[in-house]
Order: sequence, then structure tokens, then C-alpha cells
Amino acid sequence: MKTAQAQIPQKNFVFFISHNTDDISTYVKSICEILETCKIKHFFADRDAPIGGSLPATIKDAINESEVVLLVLTKNSKNSLWVNQEIGYALGRGIPVIPLKKGKITVEGLIDSTRYVPLADDPLATLNDLFSKMKTIKLSKTAEAAIGAIIGIMQLTNNRGK
Repeated sequence: MKTAQAQIPQKNFVFFISHNTDDISTYVKSICEILETCKIKHFFADRDAPIGGSLPATIKDAINESEVVLLVLTKNSKNSLWVNQEIGYALGRGIPVIPLKKGKITVEGLIDSTRYVPLADDPLATLNDLFSKMKTIKLSKTAEAAIGAIIGIMQLTNNRGK
């Protein structure tokens, strides 16, 4: 007799992008552009937080409404008070955090032993690596389908380039 598998509720965002503003032009903007092209809903505070609204409340709401927090972990974000608070809040709420780590950064605290994805100069390669490693994270059916579609698109793109 099969037991019913618990449905993971769909949230407003698949990803919350935790980052330092100094990394927007280098990494974050490219990652967001790929997610937007693939129609994967994500929260990017510099774009999505309402002007004049409470930033801490908006960030908390967005993290609560995200299935996964993507941490763009660089030398800039490592010591960011905002980034550290976002990560602590997400972990406290049981929301998975996946670091996209650039270079040989030593991290202490709650994510020091978390498996990370290397942050490549090519954001497409980073996301391809990320999505292939996300199979162990429980996501809603909508999020799983979106990520599956991206993996398929990336594989087609890579095959055309050969």
C-alpha cells in the first residue's frame, strides 16, 4: 500500500537572491537575467523591494515566500551584515540556503559546512551546476518543473555549441 507523499506548497518565489550590492554588476545581474529568461520567479531586493517600504519586513516576507535562498558568496558578501541576517533568518525558518561561492573564501558560522556551488565567471555554467545539484532539495512541483525546463534548455544550448 502506497502512502501519500506530502505536497510541498507552492510559494511566490523559487529563489531569494542574497547578495552584496557590490556584486550586482559582476554576478547577480547575469544570474537574474537567466532566471527571468527562463521565467523562474525570484526575489532580487534591489529590483523588487518597494520604494518607501520597510526593507527588513519586505526581505523577511520574500524569504518566507521563497523555496530556496541563493547566496552569492563573495569577499563582499562574506562580511555583509544584511547578507548574514538574511541567511540566519532563512536557516531559522528551515529554508534551504545554497551558496554560490566565488574563489577560496573561508566562511564561519551556520553555513561553513554547507555544500556550495562554485560561482563561475559564466553564470550559465554556475546555474547548470546548481540545478544539477538541487535534486535532493524538496521543492514544489512548479519549482521542480521550472528547474527541469532550465536544465533542458541549458543542455540544448550546450549541444548546439559543440
